[in-house]
Amino acid sequence: MNNDLQDFLDIDINDIEPRALTTKRKTEIKQHVLKKKKKVKKRTLLHTLTAAALIGVTVFTGSIISAPVLAKHIPFIQNIMEHFKKDTLPNEYVDLATVVNQVQSSNGIDIMIENAVYDGTNVIITYAIQTTLDLGSQPRSEGFIDIKDVKAIGGTGYIDKMNETTYVGVEKITPHFDGKSPEEIIIKWQPKVFENSSDTKQYEGDWSFEFSLTQLQTSTQLLNEKEAYPGITLNLKSFEHSKMASVLQYEFVVDRNILKESPFISIEMSNVMDNLGNKYDVNSNGGVSLDDGAFHKSEVSIYSIHPDARSLTFTPQIYYSKGSGMVLNVEEIQPISIDLK
Repeated sequence: MNNDLQDFLDIDINDIEPRALTTKRKTEIKQHVLKKKKKVKKRTLLHTLTAAALIGVTVFTGSIISAPVLAKHIPFIQNIMEHFKKDTLPNEYVDLATVVNQVQSSNGIDIMIENAVYDGTNVIITYAIQTTLDLGSQPRSEGFIDIKDVKAIGGTGYIDKMNETTYVGVEKITPHFDGKSPEEIIIKWQPKVFENSSDTKQYEGDWSFEFSLTQLQTSTQLLNEKEAYPGITLNLKSFEHSKMASVLQYEFVVDRNILKESPFISIEMSNVMDNLGNKYDVNSNGGVSLDDGAFHKSEVSIYSIHPDARSLTFTPQIYYSKGSGMVLNVEEIQPISIDLK
């Protein structure tokens, strides 16, 4: 455990100097207090941990660490969200996310999971790292994120350096279940290694987090809109909405004659714009290829759609490839508009 965390444990609350709150902070606290608390159920670990796996790991959880005044005494628990790029997370993330506040220390690296959110399709986790070790400007992490009862899982991660000892990270995960997404999921994250991407030096540790998340309320808009192109049929299946994101699910079928020349074909959605002229980034949730590449299922998420938007227009792009990153051709096809309900 580093000195900052030890200092936190030694704090005498009576010695903390009162500080006046800004109007903005008063509003934030009021909103937090009025917000309905999510019930977190205690669960056992998905896999049995041996006593040896617990040696050298210090865990802190509980609401005391999230108190605004006390949090100021731990440098990396200060407004983590402000350090992410504007387009990295949904605008509503802070209001919708569940407070996790789990801290673990191992081999000179402290990790704190601050918030996380789950909407049935997407899981987003934000965390911070504090260490005197040189992890570089944008370190990489190795280690699995597991979700109970998941069929398949994909995702991306991003870590950015704030200062000489502090880093912030975000993990975006897309779990795939058999049938309907569960209302509650149990997440287990065991980062094993952090690597300095500049010199490839690795720093191992023994961290293990586990927590549960409740699904945000969602609604499904059925589409079943088909578009035919030479040798390819695209079918927009549904649009699933939550306060955090809207998820477009689509399928496409490829003629086998085309697969002889281009055995790997994908359709990506790009240049998304609403009827008000607002443009949006598209976050791919991955997809599944079946029947030797003749049938595909894919998903994309769009964050923070304007509340007054009444339609979205997508521009599909067809990628023809022979595999191994060898793209033969990219064809941009006619835009498709979807009315929002």
